[in-house]
Amino acid sequence: MVSDIVLTGALQSTLLSLQRTQSTIDTITKRLATGKDVNSALDQPQNFFSAQALSNRAADLSRLLDGVGQSVRTIEEAIAGVDAIENLIDQAEAVATKSKELLTSGQTDPGVYTEEVQLNPTPLSSQILAGLPDSYFRLNEAGGAIVDYGSAPGAPVGASRQNGATAGAAALYNNGAAPSVQFDGVNDRVRVNDANHINISNTTARTVELVFSADDVIGRQVLYEEGATVNGFTIYLDGDVLRVSGEDDGQWVDADINSAAIGVNIVAGQTYHAAFTYSAADNRFRGYLDGVEMGSVTTGGAGSFPSHSGDIGIGGVAGGVQFHDGEDGTNNGYNFAGRISDVAIYNRRLEQSELFSHADSLEGSTTTRFRHQDFDTIVAQINQIVEDAHYRGINLLAGEDLITDFNEERDNNLRTEGKEFTVEALGIAKFDFNDLSDIEIILDDLREARRQVREYGRTLVSDLSIIKTRQTFTRETINTLLSGSDDLTVADANREGANLLAAQTRQFLGTTALGLASVSQSSVLQLF
Repeated sequence: MVSDIVLTGALQSTLLSLQRTQSTIDTITKRLATGKDVNSALDQPQNFFSAQALSNRAADLSRLLDGVGQSVRTIEEAIAGVDAIENLIDQAEAVATKSKELLTSGQTDPGVYTEEVQLNPTPLSSQILAGLPDSYFRLNEAGGAIVDYGSAPGAPVGASRQNGATAGAAALYNNGAAPSVQFDGVNDRVRVNDANHINISNTTARTVELVFSADDVIGRQVLYEEGATVNGFTIYLDGDVLRVSGEDDGQWVDADINSAAIGVNIVAGQTYHAAFTYSAADNRFRGYLDGVEMGSVTTGGAGSFPSHSGDIGIGGVAGGVQFHDGEDGTNNGYNFAGRISDVAIYNRRLEQSELFSHADSLEGSTTTRFRHQDFDTIVAQINQIVEDAHYRGINLLAGEDLITDFNEERDNNLRTEGKEFTVEALGIAKFDFNDLSDIEIILDDLREARRQVREYGRTLVSDLSIIKTRQTFTRETINTLLSGSDDLTVADANREGANLLAAQTRQFLGTTALGLASVSQSSVLQLF
């Protein structure tokens, strides 16, 4: 068994002193190696955490500075686009001015060409089908069965021409023209069978629209009716007045909505679009002529329109009928003389904008424009520059906004508002180059477009200056934060070098003292 080694007090004191000296040397060496006086919270907690907070904010701002730099590039790209657009406007103005000079002198500009343009809106049938009608009788058949193009679930509703109603009659409009059904005004009609989605179930909303042209405006003529003497809807002529009526006994009675209220009298031989809408949601029944509301009545707030039996009649009565001044349950005819097409039934209320679009779609036209080849080429490049003037997915010239954040909380920022600079947005006319007054309009448009482009260019330059100023400020702030962090943690190399030399000297002296103490202890042992 080895006995414990006993050291004298002098040896123990010297060894402890050497350990402390070595620890000091290690600390000083770490400070010199890292360049920091405070390397952890153990060194000096207050300085360490304060310096860390400053360094973290500097790092956050550095990341923010990257976004600021990208904003600078985005605006610079937009400015380049603005400059290019202004140059193209100058070129376009030169072409228009030259064309004006040639036209004034009686010469022909070789760049001018003619363009035939069809100004046709979307055809009525396409708009109706896109609106998903529950039943749609286009009445365009040359003969045979009438087709229901509606989207209601289940089998299409059956309909038939009766008593000589003639298929394949002339079209009522030229845009998407299709045949119609001719009614003789005596006893013929189109009869539509009862259907759950039309008349034998309650409904919270309903729209019916149709196109017609009357051969005469004499007497009372039914265009569309459903229901009988208790409840129902009717569109009819009362002489030269178009009337829309509806009734739900106990809720609202004998609505009288008519074209006289908007100052319109029906003219024989002219094509019209008529419609009514019912909605329990807004408690209104409305009538329309050519997309214009003729009037409306409240409907009692019942929550739905009740079911009603009796087939639906087009161009004549198929059972009883509702009028503005009472009902007739005798099936007394009231037959229409003229043509009808495109009878569409919806279990929803069409907005007035939809009905106006439907009415506006009936007629198309063709026009001739006199355009300039060089001018068209130049202005086409304006649109292409707008399309290409984007940077990292943001295009200020296409109306997209740019937000540049300047602090970590993202509550200090600058919004650079985009503006659309396509030819259409600038309002630059492209024709007609065969008319001096039109060329003058084109030149005025170009001058106004140049003013807009320059004004926006000044806005971009102003925003760019602000962003660059904030960019410089942010860089200086980062440097300040890092310097402040260093002030709290960076070591003084000269001082630490002196401390290291002193510690090493102390260590040398301690080692020497340890040797002397060891020799002294050995001498004492030899006496024994």
